[in-house]
Amino acid sequence: MWLLSGGACLASATTMAAPAQAQQDGAGEQDQAIVITGSRIARRDYQANSPIVTVGSDILETSSSSAIEQNLNKLPQFTPAQTPQLGGDIQATATNTPGAASISLRGLGANRNLVLLDGRRATPGNANMVVDINSIPSAAIERVEVITGGASATYGADAVAGVTNFILKKNFQGLELDGRIGISQRGDGQEYTIGGIMGTDFADGRGNISMAFETNDRSAAKRINRPWFRDLYLDPEVSGNQTFSDSPSYVPGVNRPSQGVMNTIFAGRDATAFPNYPTNGTVWFNTDGTAFGGSNNFATRAGAYRYNGDIGPGMHPNSRGFLSENFLDDQLVLPLKRYNIYARGNYEITDWVSLVARGYFNKSSTLTVQQRAVAGNGWSANIPIADHEVPDELAAMLASRTPAAGTSALALANLNCPGASAAVPGSAANCDWQLNMYPLDTPRTVAADVFTYQMLVGLEGKVPGTDWTWDVSGSQGESETSFMSSGFVSLERYRTVIRAPNWGAGFVAQGNQIQGGFGASQVTCTSGLNPFDDVATSQDCVDAISTDVKARSLMQQTNWEANAQGSLFALPAGDLRAALGASYRRNSFSFTNDTLSTQGKSFLDQVAGLYPSGNSKGTISVTELYGELLVPLLADLPLVKKLELELGARTSDYSTTGNSFTWKALADWQVTDWLRIRGGYNKAERAPNIAELFQAPQQSFVGIRGDVCSSTQLSIPYSAGPGNTTNRADVRALCETLMNAIDPTTSGQFYSGTQASGSTTGFVTSIGNPNIQPERVKTWTVGTVLASPSQAPWLRNLRLAVDYYNIKIDDAIGAETGDFIQQKCFDIAYNPTLDPNSVACKAVVRNVGIGTIGNLTGQYQNFGRIRTSGVDAQFDWSLDLEDAGVGLPGRFGLSSVFSYLINLKTADSPANALVDYAGTLGTTQNGLNNGGAYRWKLFNTVSYGTDTVRLALQWQHLPATKATAYATDPTTRTFGAPAYDLFNLNGSVSVTRNATIRFGIDNLFDKTPPLINYNTAPITANGELRGGGYGAGSAAAAGQSYDINGRRFFIGANFKL
Repeated sequence: MWLLSGGACLASATTMAAPAQAQQDGAGEQDQAIVITGSRIARRDYQANSPIVTVGSDILETSSSSAIEQNLNKLPQFTPAQTPQLGGDIQATATNTPGAASISLRGLGANRNLVLLDGRRATPGNANMVVDINSIPSAAIERVEVITGGASATYGADAVAGVTNFILKKNFQGLELDGRIGISQRGDGQEYTIGGIMGTDFADGRGNISMAFETNDRSAAKRINRPWFRDLYLDPEVSGNQTFSDSPSYVPGVNRPSQGVMNTIFAGRDATAFPNYPTNGTVWFNTDGTAFGGSNNFATRAGAYRYNGDIGPGMHPNSRGFLSENFLDDQLVLPLKRYNIYARGNYEITDWVSLVARGYFNKSSTLTVQQRAVAGNGWSANIPIADHEVPDELAAMLASRTPAAGTSALALANLNCPGASAAVPGSAANCDWQLNMYPLDTPRTVAADVFTYQMLVGLEGKVPGTDWTWDVSGSQGESETSFMSSGFVSLERYRTVIRAPNWGAGFVAQGNQIQGGFGASQVTCTSGLNPFDDVATSQDCVDAISTDVKARSLMQQTNWEANAQGSLFALPAGDLRAALGASYRRNSFSFTNDTLSTQGKSFLDQVAGLYPSGNSKGTISVTELYGELLVPLLADLPLVKKLELELGARTSDYSTTGNSFTWKALADWQVTDWLRIRGGYNKAERAPNIAELFQAPQQSFVGIRGDVCSSTQLSIPYSAGPGNTTNRADVRALCETLMNAIDPTTSGQFYSGTQASGSTTGFVTSIGNPNIQPERVKTWTVGTVLASPSQAPWLRNLRLAVDYYNIKIDDAIGAETGDFIQQKCFDIAYNPTLDPNSVACKAVVRNVGIGTIGNLTGQYQNFGRIRTSGVDAQFDWSLDLEDAGVGLPGRFGLSSVFSYLINLKTADSPANALVDYAGTLGTTQNGLNNGGAYRWKLFNTVSYGTDTVRLALQWQHLPATKATAYATDPTTRTFGAPAYDLFNLNGSVSVTRNATIRFGIDNLFDKTPPLINYNTAPITANGELRGGGYGAGSAAAAGQSYDINGRRFFIGANFKL
């Protein structure tokens, strides 16, 4: 293996002279046939016919972080998926595991690449069949082989984008201990890792047993501790990241205070700009009970006017005069505790048969943190007028209320004022009113505990008198995750307490009152929940309204497989070699949610701040047969030192989708000793996973392009707005029919002017689809590998590999988006007669009484298409300084890994044209990872080493990149990201022959992350801000490509015996 002593230097498998094992064990090992990722056929060189990159374990060791996925994401072939930076994820579902870590090749999605351990499937963690990288026994990793040319014919479904194969240490003898500790320059994010491996031969060398262990502890780091985030929180051109204000607020809704009262209370406003203070806008309250307006960048309000509280990172006015608030407990890096043990043993029963067994066990615990659970908007409480004292200014507003014109009877009934009328001023004075507030002072958290194990036992051997080898094995694995979600509020209990007299102060209640409280618990609330007093909420009140939400997921995987490979017979150009095998795999998954947040079970109560999801359960089994041939065609001719074909096919019989057939045809042309040309074609399929087939209803709150029924919609050509120039009236008629299905006055309420502008957010409930079919994938690759023919010291260790790839995915599986669910109903391309009773329109629910978007229900479908192509290149060079006559000891090395993205096109429906996102910050359409679809990426390592000292400098470059919006709107005013360079320095010193100390600095120059996704020309008149962010967490997944943590230091030690 061409591994430089500079640490974390990479090498294409095609350029390897010998593997790390061979370097350690002696030249004799180089003559042994080995199996390299991408083929099941053993061969006597280390050349693959598909693009492959191999990294040594040192890339994991020469870093301040033990996170495997973070270190692999340095390579241009990877796009960040789930990483430690996603510290605000609190929605535990069948498809989402807060705190997990995953990898994505080419950005095609974590479920489109396969993770292997020693060539066998690792145990997945959730219904998406994605492996949690936290479960990999990192102390036992020898190297990682990454094939990026597609490998479904070799390894089965999921290997669409390629394979990441973790090769673990075998036949280890002795004892090796390793430790590392790291910390950020700001003194947080402390991380330590202690591990080791021990092994010994027994039975006169016929057997070997080894065991590796590791513990990893990482503390949290917060964004507020970084100067760039503090600056962002105070930037007047950026709105806050907190969804709701800390201050309690009154939402007028359909019952509006009188204009005179509002003008009197806000008499000091700019009367020229705001001659009348809005009567339909949210009003907030200071701690002294006075009213203020303009919080959280509501651009239609009359400014951050009359606020008299503190100004700082938590709350600050922006340049338009509105208040912005920030959640200051956002995590920069989430905490982690991880323990894993790996054991392996083998014993030669005879000279031809060996017993092999291995097992790994992993326990990891993470904690994610999110903003406090708000009782606001859809989770708000309607407060009765009686027995609820309020500040004087709020009392004046409430006493002057009158229903807005067009208000439906149902809307009034929901506010306990059926007799109010728009024709009678002040007739809504005694109606209930909507309060938004934070009932609890603690943030929402999810503690996820994951236990994963896999046990394997098998036989392997040789066929006497031949070079054939075989193996038979069986394995069983499980991944069990327990979630404890805290800091949430029971909506029904909260509303019951706060609506009680005196805001619930002195509240006492017992359940089952219809039977005298039989068998029921009693609750009290001493302080009450008055948002306008300064009385601390008593613990019994907190207990009365709080709810902890528990959930559990379990993935079980059983795998049996048998493989054989060897020579069939000799041909003029060499031996015709073959591999064949069979396997059976069964995956069973279940997700059991807390009843309080389960779709279809809890309807009298729900959790405020958490979206419901159902209990998912499903099983997939598959029986597979495969075969491969390595066919030598020509050899030892002019310009044809070797020409061979690699052919393979696999048939897979799934219990869910039936038979899939995949195949590959690859070629390797060794022109000379120093020039190779390789390439080929892979025809693959990705069978749908458990989530895509069996997911129970799972709700999410998402952004949408807009409300199709909006009368002001400009951008949607099939809407009820001016953007539709063909059948606008017909679409509006369909909208009114859907709105009036239960209450015939609903459409009047919506189009009266109170809701007609619609919404850019909505609830989407996604459901599995047992009728979907596999994705169809075609992959082309062609490349060349050059090794310097010169024996001159400056040139002999020079190697270059360049590969072109082209991946085409049809029938791509994806959950229907909110936009597409609407389009199927309102676009005549899908619903030609605009039939309100069509299946598509039944999936579009409008809220009764007000007509706004309700729930949108969609399934997983085979509607997507993906096209991507690009070029990968790797350059490796080293120089022995003494041989070169420099007069210095040691070796200098340079390794460069480069990837250029020609295109990344995707469409989420057959009717929509492909959109090219290459050169932008990416998209999540069709399950892609929007960690940045950069036009090109570069990772360089420069190193110098002697027998005792090693230094290496890593340089990671990302080019200037356009915003995602540019792909569909080249005139967008949103700027993407500037060019970005990151440097890491590491080194080591061999104190003795068996002891080494290593050290390093990540983000050597304390590089500030770039501000991304900002408006280059905000329109002041519309209240627009420049905006932008650092992309951490949920703000923009592309930000995971940038270091938001700052300079970090680490030191480690390794001892071998």
